[in-house]
Amino acid sequence: MKKIVIISLWFTCLLPAQDYPKDFISPLQIPITLSANYAELRKNHFHAGLDMRTQQRTGLKVVAPQKGYISRIKISAYGYGKAVYIDHPNGYTTVYGHLSSLADKIEEKAREEQYKQKSYSIDLYLKPGELSVAQGELIALSGNTGGSGGPHLHFEVRDTKTEEVLNPFLFGFNIPDTVKPKINGVWIYPITGEVDGNYSKRAVTEGGTYSASGAVGFGVKAYDQQSGSANLNGIYSIKTYANEVLLSTFKADKHSFDETRAINATIDYPEQVSKNSWIYRTYLLPGNSLQMYEQSTNRGILELKPGIDYTIKIEVGDYAGNISTRKFTVKGLKYDGLPDVDNESSKNNRVDFTKSFSIKKDGVTATFETHSFYENFIFDFKKLAGNKYQLHNNSVPVHKKYEMSIVPDWTVLDQNQAEHYVIFRQPNFGSGKSEYLDTTYKNGIYYANPKDLGIFTLILDNTAPQISCPSLAKSDKIGKRLAFFIKDSQSGINTYDVFIDDQWILAEYEYKQNSLFIPDLSKEGIQPGTHKVKVRVTDNANNEQTYTTHFEKL
Repeated sequence: MKKIVIISLWFTCLLPAQDYPKDFISPLQIPITLSANYAELRKNHFHAGLDMRTQQRTGLKVVAPQKGYISRIKISAYGYGKAVYIDHPNGYTTVYGHLSSLADKIEEKAREEQYKQKSYSIDLYLKPGELSVAQGELIALSGNTGGSGGPHLHFEVRDTKTEEVLNPFLFGFNIPDTVKPKINGVWIYPITGEVDGNYSKRAVTEGGTYSASGAVGFGVKAYDQQSGSANLNGIYSIKTYANEVLLSTFKADKHSFDETRAINATIDYPEQVSKNSWIYRTYLLPGNSLQMYEQSTNRGILELKPGIDYTIKIEVGDYAGNISTRKFTVKGLKYDGLPDVDNESSKNNRVDFTKSFSIKKDGVTATFETHSFYENFIFDFKKLAGNKYQLHNNSVPVHKKYEMSIVPDWTVLDQNQAEHYVIFRQPNFGSGKSEYLDTTYKNGIYYANPKDLGIFTLILDNTAPQISCPSLAKSDKIGKRLAFFIKDSQSGINTYDVFIDDQWILAEYEYKQNSLFIPDLSKEGIQPGTHKVKVRVTDNANNEQTYTTHFEKL
């Protein structure tokens, strides 16, 4: 665990001050330790804040770090789980995720909306003055809801106007830290030409000498650590020099949610997909406009001149100013150009990332907006056996969701089961997970909006979800809590509702435990006595299951 000494309630930055307010206090009333920092590399996104440890338990007090008003309450079984947003008069919004419960006045507003919509999941926006909070006022208790992998508080700072996500360290955090980042590897990437006679990336060692032609970029695998902690966190900055001239800079100060999938262009994406290995590119792919980069010349790519030796220095830094360095030499060779592999058959499937692109063939249509990719390539489409369709392969990242449709072949599929087919995606590169897509069936065609490439097919799911009540299996007498086990083996849970005496009752869904539960029956107005309960669950393939029984409330 990271033991962080609090110098003040809110920390003081070691780096030169910027125009960010430093008047927030800590949202937790315990010594702060971190399990994750801002902009850590995650699957398809940058981590948007700080994950503060809560002593491996839930229920710690979360307070407002500055006065403001509750601007948003978002509750979901996924993502941030129970989350609260506060807009502050200084122009910034703070966000608190994975909460176990909300302060009384906030919970009252949330419950009102949940009963209004008859839904556990809500996304409620509030107006200034509706729910004001003072600095230090209790807003929630910490928890483990949503996609959390363990009890902690997810904390963010955003620009209220632009909604950009900012590094909370900019607002005065100082984590005492004298440990340099760890560099676990550096590579040379041939953009054009070769490196030591090969067209693939080349690992380098400290002080080594390598020969290359054409243009090259560089990659680095690195992690940050803090004093007294073995935990590996994300890197704050990377600077690359060629003969002491700054070639590129990466600095994790802020990003927008529109940019967050650009993480897949920031890293060596095929390396991550195939080996779960995270390598930062120090250069920009043509379609990567992530603002964390400050490449002022040639996108961080080094154009080599024959007969010139280049001393390359890569500096990896953390927010406390600790720096680790790797140096090596690249000898420039004559570049004779790449071999011409173009042919007529590839021209129709050539993707220009600056333009829209579509494939329509064999009953499948896929349409990509402009800037859906990060560089040009030849798109590979194939109709495979077994009602499967190959949309290139998932070693190529997609920046935006795209529209796809499949016209079913009813000679091999069961048209009588049409409403129960779902589009299913499988990876055809690396070891990624397969997934059922949210699918719409309309006018004889199936539609979905994938965010990855791969192999697609229509899968029949005509199996209804499972519902049981382990506690009622033992006794029909219930005290405070009533819980149900719900699970779907294929396309996944879509909706869930609980009715007691034919009235809709608010129940919470915890997908990590396949649990649908009412924490406090009395809070929902259920009086002592015998009651009828019905649970209705649907999956994403239009299958429905109901469970009906009686219980006695003690």
